[in-house]
Amino acid sequence: MTTPSSPVAYFPHVDVLRALAVLAVLTYHLDARALPGGFAGVAVFFVISGFVVCHSALARASGSFKALAVAFVARRLRRIAPPLFVCLTVVSLASALWIPPSWLSDDIPRTGRYAFFGVGNVLLAKRDNGYFSPLAEFNPFTHTWSLGVEEQFYLLFPLLLWLWFVGRRARILCLALLLATSAASFAFALSMHAEGRSEGYYLLSTRFWELGVGVILSLALRRGADISTFGTFSSSAVRWGGSVVAFALLVWTVTWRGSPESAFHASVISVVATVVLIAAFHQRAPSTADALPVLVRPLTYLGRMSYSLYLWHWPVFVLFRWTVGLSGIGACFGAVGLSFALAWPSFRWVERPFRAASFANERGVQVVAATFVVALTGATLVRGMELYRASFSFSTVSRHQDDWYPSKKQRLVDDRGCAVAPEYLSGEAGKHIVYRAGCEGVAHGPRVFAVGDSHARAYGPAFAAYALHTGAEVAVYTHAGCHVVSLQPWREAAETCQAQTNASLSSLEAQIGRGDVVFLPSLRLPRFVDQWATLSMADGQVAPGPPADETMDAARAVIRRIRATGAKVVLPLPTPILKAPPFRCVDRWTQSNEICAGGMGIDRDEFLALRAPVVQALKALAEGDDGVTLFDPAEALCPPAEQCSAFLNGRPLFFDGDHLSAYGNEVLLPHFTEAMMRAVATE
Repeated sequence: MTTPSSPVAYFPHVDVLRALAVLAVLTYHLDARALPGGFAGVAVFFVISGFVVCHSALARASGSFKALAVAFVARRLRRIAPPLFVCLTVVSLASALWIPPSWLSDDIPRTGRYAFFGVGNVLLAKRDNGYFSPLAEFNPFTHTWSLGVEEQFYLLFPLLLWLWFVGRRARILCLALLLATSAASFAFALSMHAEGRSEGYYLLSTRFWELGVGVILSLALRRGADISTFGTFSSSAVRWGGSVVAFALLVWTVTWRGSPESAFHASVISVVATVVLIAAFHQRAPSTADALPVLVRPLTYLGRMSYSLYLWHWPVFVLFRWTVGLSGIGACFGAVGLSFALAWPSFRWVERPFRAASFANERGVQVVAATFVVALTGATLVRGMELYRASFSFSTVSRHQDDWYPSKKQRLVDDRGCAVAPEYLSGEAGKHIVYRAGCEGVAHGPRVFAVGDSHARAYGPAFAAYALHTGAEVAVYTHAGCHVVSLQPWREAAETCQAQTNASLSSLEAQIGRGDVVFLPSLRLPRFVDQWATLSMADGQVAPGPPADETMDAARAVIRRIRATGAKVVLPLPTPILKAPPFRCVDRWTQSNEICAGGMGIDRDEFLALRAPVVQALKALAEGDDGVTLFDPAEALCPPAEQCSAFLNGRPLFFDGDHLSAYGNEVLLPHFTEAMMRAVATE
């Protein structure tokens, strides 16, 4: 194996590209409307990473494969790990302090832990949280997916590097492997894009080609060649003309206003443009930043700081979204300013010192081992923050979880020592949860079978308390987003939901009979707000009105199917829907957030008018059948007053815009129990 002796060169023009790429990504993350194609900046980073890493490795490679691999990985860890670990730890603490647990934030701690080991992108892909989805937008660690891709690439790259130095035949094999793998990656990415599979955005298998292009470019220019090597580009005019065209294409991609589904095309164009720009200025740009024009020097500095800025800007933006909001000009300037204020010390006192440290080159194995130990320690610390956040969080929701989370009030014990806890089962009928008291005795209430969407699961504390107090079993069949007798066919149209509903009803038919009650809670009104944004009829919802005949016929068919077993049916009337999610808006620092603008309540007359068509339809379904009764939760949740409030006695009735809280269940329990008893009173 040969040992290159040339020192590692510095490429100011690459730092300029880094600066432009990080500014594009930052602007896109701040407000996608300002730079709709800014996400293509990540593709620029990947090409640059492949180019620079290969060039650096070629200048340093020596020794056996083991020595080469360990030294290479140690250098990359020294570059990436220290700033990343500091960022992950600080942001995890900030998340525990200010972000309450919820469906919207559920992936945050786990993504942070995975990011310590460079596999956060795998988790994001597995969870199918598309890059443009709310779950990704509100996760302060989503941006670590690109670091995961790079770190996984670094595990494969030493093999290619070693083959390059073994000899001429091995070098041919190296190029063949690199070209074949890059081509396969490009084909796979194209296939994933054509199928609309968003999880492919995060994977090395669909991003390898971008890094591979950078490596191929570095190999092509490795002997100090410049663009004149490539024949027709030898003239300065052609080189500058090509650079202008490439830069124009790069600008076009980041300002491009296509749909997110077409993002792959923008990435391809940005990769080609980046290759042309790097090649055009190779060995032509000044070798030091000081020799550059004065106006360009700040860009080279920003380029050198781009990694730290990339690390910090996204968590800052996400924390603003969770707290004060990120819609006003003042908030945007504040978020950008704080991003730079955190990025500079990270660059100055973490990134640069570790990159310059000499021990990392001399003790590669120790560096790798130490990095793993620190990563394990950091992930453990993040897990501890997650488990004990209630003891130190600033969030009202996190500190008073027993009031907010239905899941916290489903394990109950009475004075006799009789206990009830949810038993989770699985099958074709979706999530199946059973509540049964652990004491022998005669039940003094009907068995209850609940079927519905996430609102059925939100009744968990009421189901548990009912089972404990009456000794009767409660079985719940629930699948989020799959509504039953919602009187909104657009909510029930999905084939998967229809299959889930049929499976649930089939399971019920095999179990229920006279003396049992089937409870059918579902969302039956359009939402004003979800956990991440306000909604309107333009968001695919339909304004409530008298249901069409076919909708009523479908609802009657479900009810007849249940009634044929002899069981009773209880139809809950719509509960109040709020214009702001309480869990997002209860703390003082959230009052300026745009999602809280609607206030945590709804005018009572407005609510009653909104649900009137649904109430009339439900009454029509119950008419003429004593086995079908109505239950109105609003009698307890919205007593006569000017407004239906999210709070009662300073405690939350609702968790978000339409789901019950644990305390809401407590308030509703006697009314729910009475409704179940009344349903079988005619037996």
